[in-house]
Amino acid sequence: MKTFFKDGVFYSKEFDDFYYSKNSAIGESKFVFESALNEIWDKKDSLIVAEAGFGVGINFLNLCKKFKNSNKFLHFVSIEKFPLSKKKLKKFYNKFNEFDDGFKKLSKKLIKNYPPKKTGLYRIIFLKNIILDLYFDDIKIALKNLDFKADVWFMDGFSPAKNPDMWDLEVMKGVANLSMAGTILATYSSSGFVKRNLTEAGFEVSLIKGHAQKRQMIRAVLKQNLNPKNNEIWFKRALKTYNKNAKVLIIGAGISGLSTAKVFKNAGFDVVIAEKESEVATNGSGNLIGALMPLITQKDVVLGKMHYAAFLMAVNFYKKYGKTLVKFNGAKEFAFDETLIKRYENSNFKLDKKDFPYPSIYIKNAASIRPKKLCKALSSEFNILLNYEFKNLEKCDNKYKVHFKNGDIIETDIVIFTMGSHSEELFNKGENPKINFDDKVQISSVRGQVTWIKKRLNNEFPLSARGYICPPVGKIQLIGATYDRLDYEKKKRYIDDVKNLENICEFIGSKKTKILDSNVGFRSYSGDRFPIIGALHDKEFFIKNYKAINFTKHSDIYPKHLDGVFINAAHGARGLGTSIMGAYILLDLVLNRPLCVSKEIFNSLNPARFLIRKLKKGLI
Repeated sequence: MKTFFKDGVFYSKEFDDFYYSKNSAIGESKFVFESALNEIWDKKDSLIVAEAGFGVGINFLNLCKKFKNSNKFLHFVSIEKFPLSKKKLKKFYNKFNEFDDGFKKLSKKLIKNYPPKKTGLYRIIFLKNIILDLYFDDIKIALKNLDFKADVWFMDGFSPAKNPDMWDLEVMKGVANLSMAGTILATYSSSGFVKRNLTEAGFEVSLIKGHAQKRQMIRAVLKQNLNPKNNEIWFKRALKTYNKNAKVLIIGAGISGLSTAKVFKNAGFDVVIAEKESEVATNGSGNLIGALMPLITQKDVVLGKMHYAAFLMAVNFYKKYGKTLVKFNGAKEFAFDETLIKRYENSNFKLDKKDFPYPSIYIKNAASIRPKKLCKALSSEFNILLNYEFKNLEKCDNKYKVHFKNGDIIETDIVIFTMGSHSEELFNKGENPKINFDDKVQISSVRGQVTWIKKRLNNEFPLSARGYICPPVGKIQLIGATYDRLDYEKKKRYIDDVKNLENICEFIGSKKTKILDSNVGFRSYSGDRFPIIGALHDKEFFIKNYKAINFTKHSDIYPKHLDGVFINAAHGARGLGTSIMGAYILLDLVLNRPLCVSKEIFNSLNPARFLIRKLKKGLI
């Protein structure tokens, strides 16, 4: 979309409209939008503000200034169909003449954290008390894929005359569905078209004095809570919300457990970690070096969207907490056959067809990570109970008593399972089944062997084709990895080292390579390749209440979960990325705040999905 300054005001040629008032952008933001918050400012400590039309971010930056030095929390969710690029937004801020020093500082921070101009939902932890969620997509898609109840809505798109689709009845009903009784809607518009649509959507509409020369503007309030039809009500989030006095017990001290612990501790929770082994990161997280890079799929494939969302969250996490143990030098994914070439050509990444030995995609901000050392660094700030193997748990009033094999019992409010390859034991599977939350969950352990070879390449970043080769660590180079489902053999196998060498021959040639050592680790995989993240469901309740969906395909019964029991598992070979996403999703659930991923991704991760598929097919 072509944009430029026209008469000193930022302008869109496509919509033939300005981004803000000619009188004053900040003045308009304060008068039209900030004033809506003032009506409830003293009533709430935490506010969810949703916006249609992020534009140049003036409304967000203005609220940042208001919240920055307050004791209140702001969660700002903004939808934008035509996002500006980081370069263009930066250029705008440099030319914009209304910013004081405070605004300039905040705008630089926004530019630093601004996401790529690709469709999707992006979470930015802007300040300790401010979260920004940016959803780049058509508003009608976004409204169906977001999950929250806003305190205030800002309707700040281009004018109804220029952009009627953003103001129609479908949009207003979508806005109402993401609101609650008493939600305030603010907009600069006084259009009769908008008034009628808001009224039909359930809002009580008033006209109040407009900004500057504008005579009137709309201020609306949702009259009552709505009960929108839920096409997949069984995937709705657990209803219980916890305060930060709650005790959190995390079972498992690999990257999934430790990142979850870090996220929850930063949010103010009291966190304890129980680990089966005598040290942290003994399994899949125990490698010398690993790669953070997303799985690449064709455009609009949910699996690919999920991995890219997870990748971006992980990049931000490791940039903050990885210190010297993470190097963001990028990575290359090679298309080594025709199927991959076709897939990558139709992906959201650029395929370099001239690269050698195969066409490749360079992934910016991909990283080389030292997982074992990183886990040890993260573990240093926690109370970790070693040699604590989970046995079972029992509900006692509003708490859980968690029993361990060593005879100890821990009482807690929240239990989060991050047991890696041992996660299958929670579902009556594996070598040592412990409990049966739901045996329809498709999860299994996969054995993977990596090989340490004497340094052969001086690559600065990971290279991945049939196998992968990481940058050298001193004189050691790690290559891998084998994939053997339901193979529990812990001994190293020479034949696996040979396979690993064969799978990277394109990179190192046929020259004899010295094998220095190997490492065997186990990872958990689900049956559909998505991780398993979320609140654990009440299996018997689901079977009883959703049995009829084989015929009806619909239900009005809200799902029942095991209060305070969550899982972050089945991350496969890309757990350095997806486990971080899992940590943030679980925190969103516990605090009942807007989700950091779209509903289509959230539903794809839901632990109940396997049971629901069986019920839909009439197999139970």
